[in-house]
Amino acid sequence: MNYWDKKLIRKQLDKKLKKLKPLLRMTMPSGGWINAIREGLGMTLEELGSRVDLDRARVYRIEQAEANGDVKLSTLKKMAEGLGVKFVYAFVPEQDLEEMVRQQALKIAKKRLNRIDHSMKLELQGISDDEHEEALKDLVDKILFEEPKNFWDQ
Repeated sequence: MNYWDKKLIRKQLDKKLKKLKPLLRMTMPSGGWINAIREGLGMTLEELGSRVDLDRARVYRIEQAEANGDVKLSTLKKMAEGLGVKFVYAFVPEQDLEEMVRQQALKIAKKRLNRIDHSMKLELQGISDDEHEEALKDLVDKILFEEPKNFWDQ
Protein backbone atom coordinates (compact mmCIF):
# COMPACT_ATOMS: atom_id res chain seq x y z
CA MET A 1 0.00 0.00 0.00
CA ASN A 2 1.51 3.33 -0.98
CA TYR A 3 1.28 6.76 0.63
CA TRP A 4 -1.76 7.81 -1.40
CA ASP A 5 -3.70 4.65 -0.53
CA LYS A 6 -2.96 5.12 3.17
CA LYS A 7 -3.87 8.79 2.98
CA LEU A 8 -7.22 7.91 1.39
CA ILE A 9 -7.89 5.32 4.11
CA ARG A 10 -7.03 7.86 6.82
CA LYS A 11 -9.33 10.38 5.18
CA GLN A 12 -12.22 7.89 5.13
CA LEU A 13 -11.56 6.86 8.74
CA ASP A 14 -11.35 10.50 9.83
CA LYS A 15 -14.75 11.08 8.23
CA LYS A 16 -16.26 8.14 10.16
CA LEU A 17 -14.51 8.93 13.43
CA LYS A 18 -15.55 12.57 13.31
CA LYS A 19 -19.10 11.46 14.14
CA LEU A 20 -17.80 9.89 17.38
CA LYS A 21 -15.92 12.97 18.62
CA PRO A 22 -18.79 14.12 20.89
CA LEU A 23 -18.13 10.91 22.87
CA LEU A 24 -14.80 12.37 23.99
CA ARG A 25 -16.72 14.64 26.38
CA MET A 26 -18.59 11.70 27.90
CA THR A 27 -17.21 10.06 31.03
CA MET A 28 -18.03 6.69 32.47
CA PRO A 29 -20.22 6.78 35.59
CA SER A 30 -18.10 6.16 38.70
CA GLY A 31 -19.69 2.75 39.26
CA GLY A 32 -19.39 1.80 35.58
CA TRP A 33 -21.90 1.56 32.74
CA ILE A 34 -23.27 -1.84 33.69
CA ASN A 35 -24.16 -0.67 37.20
CA ALA A 36 -25.55 2.67 35.99
CA ILE A 37 -27.77 1.11 33.32
CA ARG A 38 -28.86 -1.78 35.54
CA GLU A 39 -29.87 0.59 38.31
CA GLY A 40 -31.43 2.98 35.80
CA LEU A 41 -33.60 0.11 34.57
CA GLY A 42 -34.45 -0.86 38.14
CA MET A 43 -32.92 -4.29 37.57
CA THR A 44 -31.39 -6.16 40.52
CA LEU A 45 -28.08 -8.01 40.42
CA GLU A 46 -30.06 -11.26 40.60
CA GLU A 47 -32.30 -10.30 37.68
CA LEU A 48 -29.33 -9.39 35.48
CA GLY A 49 -27.56 -12.52 36.61
CA SER A 50 -30.45 -14.73 35.56
CA ARG A 51 -30.52 -13.06 32.14
CA VAL A 52 -26.80 -13.80 31.56
CA ASP A 53 -26.69 -17.12 33.45
CA LEU A 54 -24.45 -15.86 36.27
CA ASP A 55 -25.01 -15.58 40.00
CA ARG A 56 -25.47 -12.28 41.86
CA ALA A 57 -21.91 -12.27 43.24
CA ARG A 58 -20.38 -12.75 39.78
CA VAL A 59 -22.47 -9.91 38.31
CA TYR A 60 -21.34 -7.68 41.21
CA ARG A 61 -17.68 -8.58 40.57
CA ILE A 62 -18.09 -7.81 36.87
CA GLU A 63 -19.55 -4.40 37.72
CA GLN A 64 -16.57 -3.73 39.99
CA ALA A 65 -14.12 -4.95 37.35
CA GLU A 66 -15.68 -2.69 34.73
CA ALA A 67 -15.48 0.33 37.05
CA ASN A 68 -11.77 -0.47 37.55
CA GLY A 69 -11.16 -0.92 33.81
CA ASP A 70 -10.37 -4.61 34.20
CA VAL A 71 -13.01 -6.49 32.24
CA LYS A 72 -12.94 -8.41 28.94
CA LEU A 73 -14.80 -7.14 25.90
CA SER A 74 -16.66 -10.44 25.61
CA THR A 75 -17.94 -9.97 29.17
CA LEU A 76 -19.10 -6.43 28.41
CA LYS A 77 -20.91 -7.68 25.32
CA LYS A 78 -22.63 -10.42 27.34
CA MET A 79 -23.69 -7.94 30.04
CA ALA A 80 -25.01 -5.52 27.40
CA GLU A 81 -27.15 -8.30 25.95
CA GLY A 82 -28.45 -9.06 29.43
CA LEU A 83 -29.32 -5.40 29.94
CA GLY A 84 -31.02 -5.27 26.54
CA VAL A 85 -28.66 -2.62 25.20
CA LYS A 86 -26.17 -2.68 22.36
CA PHE A 87 -22.48 -2.92 23.21
CA VAL A 88 -20.40 -0.49 21.15
CA TYR A 89 -16.62 -0.47 21.15
CA ALA A 90 -14.58 2.28 19.55
CA PHE A 91 -11.31 4.15 19.53
CA VAL A 92 -11.95 7.87 19.22
CA PRO A 93 -8.86 9.92 18.39
CA GLU A 94 -8.73 13.44 19.78
CA GLN A 95 -7.43 14.73 16.46
CA ASP A 96 -7.69 13.55 12.86
CA LEU A 97 -5.50 10.58 11.93
CA GLU A 98 -4.10 12.56 9.00
CA GLU A 99 -3.04 15.34 11.37
CA MET A 100 -1.43 12.82 13.72
CA VAL A 101 0.62 11.41 10.83
CA ARG A 102 1.60 14.89 9.65
CA GLN A 103 2.68 15.94 13.17
CA GLN A 104 4.86 12.83 13.49
CA ALA A 105 6.46 13.60 10.13
CA LEU A 106 7.07 17.18 11.30
CA LYS A 107 8.72 15.90 14.48
CA ILE A 108 11.05 13.67 12.44
CA ALA A 109 11.75 16.45 9.95
CA LYS A 110 12.67 18.93 12.70
CA LYS A 111 15.06 16.43 14.26
CA ARG A 112 16.75 15.72 10.92
CA LEU A 113 16.87 19.35 9.88
CA ASN A 114 18.33 20.45 13.23
CA ARG A 115 21.19 17.98 12.80
CA ILE A 116 21.89 19.25 9.28
CA ASP A 117 21.48 22.89 10.31
CA HIS A 118 23.90 22.44 13.20
CA SER A 119 26.54 20.96 10.88
CA MET A 120 26.05 23.74 8.36
CA LYS A 121 26.39 26.43 11.04
CA LEU A 122 29.66 24.88 12.16
CA GLU A 123 30.88 25.28 8.59
CA LEU A 124 29.46 28.85 8.48
CA GLN A 125 26.84 27.81 5.93
CA GLY A 126 23.71 28.43 8.00
CA ILE A 127 20.39 29.03 6.23
CA SER A 128 17.87 31.83 6.73
CA ASP A 129 14.59 31.35 8.62
CA ASP A 130 12.64 31.37 5.34
CA GLU A 131 14.96 28.76 3.83
CA HIS A 132 14.65 26.71 7.01
CA GLU A 133 10.83 26.80 6.86
CA GLU A 134 10.80 25.84 3.20
CA ALA A 135 13.27 23.00 3.80
CA LEU A 136 11.17 21.80 6.75
CA LYS A 137 8.00 21.77 4.64
CA ASP A 138 9.76 19.88 1.83
CA LEU A 139 11.24 17.39 4.28
CA VAL A 140 7.82 16.71 5.87
CA ASP A 141 6.41 15.94 2.41
CA LYS A 142 9.40 13.70 1.62
CA ILE A 143 9.02 11.78 4.90
CA LEU A 144 5.28 11.36 4.37
CA PHE A 145 5.83 10.03 0.87
CA GLU A 146 8.76 7.74 1.74
CA GLU A 147 7.10 6.35 4.92
CA PRO A 148 10.19 5.25 6.86
CA LYS A 149 9.89 1.84 8.55
CA ASN A 150 10.31 3.17 12.08
CA PHE A 151 8.06 6.19 11.52
CA TRP A 152 6.36 6.03 14.95
CA ASP A 153 9.48 5.06 16.88
CA GLN A 154 11.31 8.31 16.20
